[in-house]
Amino acid sequence: MSALFPKPISRRELLKTACRKGAAGLSLGALGALLPASVRAAPYDERDDLDKYDFLLPRVRFNCDRPVPDKWNAHAIGDIHLLEDFSKVIRCKVKIPPGDNSDLLGPCKPSDFNAVVDLGDIEQMRKYPFLFMMADGSYHLNEQERANVKEYVNEGGFMLLDDCVLESVGDFFYWGSYRVLGEIFGQESLKRIPNDHEVFCNVFDLTEIGLPYLQGRFHPPLGIFIEDRLALFLSSTDIHCGWVDRDRTWFPLNEKIGRHTYKEAIQMGINLIMYALSH
Repeated sequence: MSALFPKPISRRELLKTACRKGAAGLSLGALGALLPASVRAAPYDERDDLDKYDFLLPRVRFNCDRPVPDKWNAHAIGDIHLLEDFSKVIRCKVKIPPGDNSDLLGPCKPSDFNAVVDLGDIEQMRKYPFLFMMADGSYHLNEQERANVKEYVNEGGFMLLDDCVLESVGDFFYWGSYRVLGEIFGQESLKRIPNDHEVFCNVFDLTEIGLPYLQGRFHPPLGIFIEDRLALFLSSTDIHCGWVDRDRTWFPLNEKIGRHTYKEAIQMGINLIMYALSH
């Protein structure tokens, strides 16, 4: 029996251990060596078997206040790209939905994601340590949904909220989230996340740039903290569209105009997942 793990543990516990060591400054090579080489990205399995995978990336399903081009279910290919790259860096088992990737732009079916969560169902939310919520419009949550969000993060869950950015300029989802989170936690609870926070350097060092900026109006990243744990991350910079743009067709000029690209967006996504799993 390995001295590092004297008792048998699950893949999920192994991943959490790797996350903690990664957060402490372990190199990527050493981090990957903690996990067996045979642990790779897994093919899709129709059964909802949470114990079969080390990580799932659930989308939050919700309604925007008015019709918008990109609703909660836009661009599933971005989620898949992040899952694929996460599994390569951390060498863990992720659930990849089926289907032709070329069809996963624009509105997508629930089956195009590896999980879909409704904020009105706290038991459904509790299944997952990480929830991802995005759109390009503002929204409201009812009393039960607000109570569930608060309960979920207080119990240890992590939420990423990223503005999909309407027509490359609007920040409607960002300000809608700012208002809703203020209703839930109190406006003073939204804190700016500094560049030297662990979420920017636990695997990839992004401390010089902080939150990658792909498009839209840049606002500093805001967070909800439960004691010293970052429990919710709010972004205005459309990092999800960065995950989509693996072939560099959406933002071909970003580097020339001082903005970021697929590389930084994916690195930020991996850092966020690792932080959530290790805290």
